[in-house]
Amino acid sequence: MSEKRFKRPSVANGDGLILYCNQYSYYCLKVLQALNEKGIRFTKYEIDVTNDEHFSEWFLELNPRAELPVLQNGSLVVPGSCRILEYLEENFPKNKSLRMPPEANKLVFAFRQTIESLPIGVITIGSFLHSQHVGSPKFPFVLPVRQSILAREETLAERLRTYASDYPAFAEVLLKKADFHERKRTIIASEEYFCKLLTALDEFLTGVEQYLGTIDLQHGWLCGTDSFTIVDIGLGTLLHRLYVLGLEERFWGDQKRPLVGRYFTKICQRESFQNVLPSKVSILRTVWINTPPVYKAGLAAVSSVLLSSTLLKR
Repeated sequence: MSEKRFKRPSVANGDGLILYCNQYSYYCLKVLQALNEKGIRFTKYEIDVTNDEHFSEWFLELNPRAELPVLQNGSLVVPGSCRILEYLEENFPKNKSLRMPPEANKLVFAFRQTIESLPIGVITIGSFLHSQHVGSPKFPFVLPVRQSILAREETLAERLRTYASDYPAFAEVLLKKADFHERKRTIIASEEYFCKLLTALDEFLTGVEQYLGTIDLQHGWLCGTDSFTIVDIGLGTLLHRLYVLGLEERFWGDQKRPLVGRYFTKICQRESFQNVLPSKVSILRTVWINTPPVYKAGLAAVSSVLLSSTLLKR
C-alpha cells in the first residue's frame, strides 16, 4: 500500500465546476472532450492514481465507489462519465448541444450502447497480459509501464482490504471491490476470453465500417450531419484507446477498415480532441514514474529526443 497520505485539496472548497479525473483514464477523456466541445469553464484536479489517491479518505467521502471521473458543482457531486455527460446537457442548455438528434439512424444509437457497454479495463489489462495479440503499444503504455500497472493490479485486492480497515465507514464498498477485482483477474487471465473480446470488437467495427460507407464522411459525423455529438466522442475515445494499446493494425491497419481509419484520423484532427490529450512532457513524466530503474537509462535517451522535438515545435 502507498505510504503517501492525501488531504482534501483546497480546490474542493471552491465555487464552479470541478472535474476530478486522471488524464489517462478512458472515461475521463470522454468528459474532458465534452467540456471542451461545449466551451464550459471548469477546474481540473488530477487524481494521483499511481499512489491510490482515489482510495484516500477525502476522495471516498466525495465518491465512495472510488471511481473516476467525478464532477463537483458546489455541494452537488456527479460520479461517472455517463451521468456527467447527461448532467452537462441538462444543466448547460445555452452551450453547444452534444445530444444525438432523435431522427438519427437507429444503428448509431446501437453503436453508442455498444461502446458504453464495452469492458475497457478488461481490454486494456488483457492487452498487457496477452501481448502476442497486440502490435506496437504507444506511450504511455510501453513495456515498463505495462509491467508496473500489472504489478499494481496483482496487489489491488490486498490494498483495498487494507483501506477498508483504515476507513471503516467505507469498508463495505471497498471489500466488495476487492472481491470483484479478484473475480475479474481470473477472467482477464483467460486468453480465450480476451480473444473473444477482440472478435466482438472486430464484428462491431465491421458494422461501423459498413455504416460509414453510407454517409458523407468528409463533411459529416456519425449522425450523418455536420453535428459532432456524444456518439462521436465515444467512438473516437474507443479508437484512440485501441490505438495506444497497439491494436490499430488488427482493426483498421493495412486498409482492413479504411473508413474507420479515416474516421479516426478525422477525430484526431479535431481541436477538442487535441486539447485533452496529455502533453509529451506529461506522458514522459508518467512513464518515468512508472518505470523500474533497470529501464531508465534507455528511457532517458528516448525522452531527450522527444523533448527536443517538442521544443523545436514551439
